[in-house]
Formats: sequence, structure tokens, C-alpha cells
Amino acid sequence: MTFIDTIRYEDGAFVDLPRHLARIQATALAHGGQLDIGAVERRLYSSAPMPQGLYRVTLYYNPLEVLEVRSILYQRREIQRLYLYELPEDFSYSYKYADRSFFLHARAELSPEEDLLFVRSDGSLTETTYTNILLELPNGTLITPSRPLLRGTLLSRLLEQGIAQEVEGLTSNDLRRGYRIHLINAMMPLGEAITLSPRQIID
Repeated sequence: MTFIDTIRYEDGAFVDLPRHLARIQATALAHGGQLDIGAVERRLYSSAPMPQGLYRVTLYYNPLEVLEVRSILYQRREIQRLYLYELPEDFSYSYKYADRSFFLHARAELSPEEDLLFVRSDGSLTETTYTNILLELPNGTLITPSRPLLRGTLLSRLLEQGIAQEVEGLTSNDLRRGYRIHLINAMMPLGEAITLSPRQIID
């Protein structure tokens, strides 16, 4: 089984690298392997792109070894609409698998400016195909679903710092009372998040 981890590399430095390495190690251990995290870090730096600019670095690995490191100059997608999409009852993406065929198939008919916001069968919100979500309330409070498919490294940091709060049972109805919806991931910190209004979410 192959996994990936996507890391922001900006002006010669990996952003939040210890958090990414911890997730990589935890994933390997959960699947019966054990990676030398020092060797993983050395592999990343030996494969690092040019020291200027913003890059998306993707590490491919299995529970026993690093398979490949790929780097591309980063250009943010612009999302204009999110469509609610109900997940299959038994769907799980609790680890960052390299196989993303479910997500690719689900959004196959969408334009590049559109994405999906996944909901569970009980109506609770999770995340989009590639970002966690933050709902900004009129008073400025940032809340996020307590059961995303995969809690990203950036979201974990925002929760630990008290910048965002997890809320149980957020549904599409809660989107209507929000002021703005922010899409975040390791490549899009809060100040660079894609921000949508509730009217850009389509049932």
C-alpha cells in the first residue's frame, strides 16, 4: 500500500516539517512498518527544489521505505462553487493514501473551478476533495467539523493553537449561518485560503 504526504516548500525551507514527519511515521507504524524518519528527512532535503519560490513537494512511501519525491512549482486552484456530495456509508480515508481514484471519479464531471464538499449519511460535513474547511461565524470565530475524513497538518496546528474549534455534527444548515467558508490545506495557510460565501455552496 502506497501513501503520500504533501509538504509546502517555500524559499528553501519545508513548512511544518516535524508535523508531516510525525504523520508519516504514524502511518507507517499503523500499517505494520517502521520508517527511519531521519532518513526520510534527508531524502526530502536531497530532493528539494530550487531555494526560491513556492513548491508543492509530494513524498510517496510505503510502510517500509520512501519510493519517490516529486516537486512542482505551486499554483493555487481557484474554486468558485462547492457541491454537496453524500459519501458511501462505509467510505474511509483516515490515512493519506496515494490511491485517490474515489475523489477523481466523484468530481470527474466538474470544472476546474468547482469541487465537492462531502457529507456523511447523517448529514454531517467533512471536507472537500483536497482541503479541510473552516466556517467563519459572524463574530469571527472559526469552527470546523469534528469528523473530517483526514485531519490535515495545518488544521491540526490551528486547533492546537486555539485559532479554530472543532464542533460536533455540523451540517449544511450550519453553512447558512456562516459568514465565510475557508478552504485550507498544507499548501494554503489561513492567510492564503480559498474563501467562499454560503451562496457558493450548492445542495
